[in-house]
Amino acid sequence: MTTIANNKTLKDLGEVGIIRLIQGKVSQKLPSYVKKGIGDDCAVVETSGERVLLVTTDTLIEGIHFTARTLSPEALGWKALAVNISDIAAMGGTPRTAFLSIGVKPDTEISFIESFMAGFKALADKTGIILAGGDTVESPSSAVITVTLLGDCLPEHVVYRSGARVGDDVWVTGPLGNAAAGLFLLQTKEFAAPSGYEPLVRAHQRPMPPLDVGKALAESGLAHAMIDISDGIAKDLGHICEQSVVGAVLWAASLPMSSPLLGLAAEAEKEALQWALHGGEDYELLFTASPADKEKVQSLTAKHSGRPAVKVGAIVREDGILLAKQGTEVPLESGGYLHFCK
Repeated sequence: MTTIANNKTLKDLGEVGIIRLIQGKVSQKLPSYVKKGIGDDCAVVETSGERVLLVTTDTLIEGIHFTARTLSPEALGWKALAVNISDIAAMGGTPRTAFLSIGVKPDTEISFIESFMAGFKALADKTGIILAGGDTVESPSSAVITVTLLGDCLPEHVVYRSGARVGDDVWVTGPLGNAAAGLFLLQTKEFAAPSGYEPLVRAHQRPMPPLDVGKALAESGLAHAMIDISDGIAKDLGHICEQSVVGAVLWAASLPMSSPLLGLAAEAEKEALQWALHGGEDYELLFTASPADKEKVQSLTAKHSGRPAVKVGAIVREDGILLAKQGTEVPLESGGYLHFCK
């Protein structure tokens, strides 16, 4: 059992350290019906039927994940559900049932809940998700939103982070960095509402995870390992490498970036590549597949999303992630937002 000096703070541990601490305080031996516990996008639980249960939960906290300036209540409702759908997509599953818990100040206007639920319901209706329960509590200051989402999948179709193989290609299902660029626009007064940049703001406020692509990749058996890009491709590829005990090379020139993102980066004198690598909240899928299946991957992803996935790197034997850029390869730091580090 993990023991840490009690005079240390959570800031000393960081998010990963806290997860390891919690994990060390519970039984390391999972019961047979729990097929996957801590360490993937969803927990995987055996049921009495043919399909396994996928369980994921996410919390959004005002001041950390959103502000009134960056997300309207309706957009917040949509996004609170979307981030959970993305986890189900990354496992190759179908989302079914949601549980919603809301903590808000007593003087919050009723219109906040009405607008929030309009956004939540819009995405729930679009994806066939039923809201089955949850909790409402008083919060002394910031709004706190927690969604738990249940999905299912045939056990042989579940895609884990741990399946990457040396020699695999690394793929992404769509452009990177748009959400980070959209957040920059919303937070920066001089770039608050420029025409032509609406796709960037939409990517931040109303992400639509590629659910159909995730299911198709899982059912086809083409994806060896998969994760959703919530923390930035650099950090999330690191999760695949850690779970699969491999390394990777990312090709900077191959990372897909949209025209609006490139235009904003030039106008604002920002480095587009940094948004793509570390911005996070893309909610695209990052997966690995055999080089022999390149054409099949492109055909299948184009069929289910209207655009083919993009090959952005390769899995290698050596530990760590290298960024190949302009003829050189340099170690790539994970980056992304780090909880408990401020």
